[in-house]
Amino acid sequence: MRKGRSAVRMRRLVTTTAASAALLVGILPAVAEAQSPVAGVGSLQRATRADLAARVAQLEQQVSGGSLKGKDADQAKRDIAAIQGRLSAGDFQVGDRFVITARMDSIRADTASVRDSLKVSVLNLPDLSIAGVLRSELDERLNAHVARYVRNVTIRTNVLTRVAVLGAVRTPGFYYASPDRPVSDMVMLAGGPAPQANLDQFEVYRARTRLLGTKESRNAVRGGTTLEQLDIRSGDEFRIPQKRKINWQMVLQLFLILSSLLFALVNFLRWYYDRQE
Repeated sequence: MRKGRSAVRMRRLVTTTAASAALLVGILPAVAEAQSPVAGVGSLQRATRADLAARVAQLEQQVSGGSLKGKDADQAKRDIAAIQGRLSAGDFQVGDRFVITARMDSIRADTASVRDSLKVSVLNLPDLSIAGVLRSELDERLNAHVARYVRNVTIRTNVLTRVAVLGAVRTPGFYYASPDRPVSDMVMLAGGPAPQANLDQFEVYRARTRLLGTKESRNAVRGGTTLEQLDIRSGDEFRIPQKRKINWQMVLQLFLILSSLLFALVNFLRWYYDRQE
């Protein structure tokens, strides 16, 4: 009878141990994905100076009033500092580009680059400084500048976003894209995916901060979300990973190790219960 009860207890223990291990293997990936940061959707890239000032006032009120706490309060303070920096220094940096469309007797298109003095050249006219200018103010500033030299000319601009496309693409590097371009087009800008590219797992980073995880990037691609809608800015990085290759030799070694451990555990339990008798 004792041997029978011991065998039953041993089988239950082995079954419980195996089930727990399998449960952990199944749960851990889901937990990791659930805890990944979620990038916010929405952008203030084209916001006016009044809109940005109102946003700062709103965030300051939320922080001082205590409605935001912990990480949310810290993020709000960073947002306040970033917006105040824009209001002071403007939106443009050296190397930025924008497409200029000039309507005169005919339509003329050109691309202007921001030089190291934060000046640009428009229609071969004298240089214009755009230091302290927001994106929402660029058209007005350019039209006022051109009107000093040429009559009946209307200027419209489209500021390009400079993004890095890195990883499993044919020609990784920095590329300029229109803000209304879908994020799914970024891989094609870099010559298309490499043979081992895993397009369902790409991520977007700003410096060392992850803006889009794999789950958010998949949703953005399926929804046709644009760069501006995701608040992608110049300097952000698209990282395209390679598909994971299964190392069958390592899998076999791991299987043999686990089998040996399980065999040793069963023998130990058998020895232990035999001693209890």
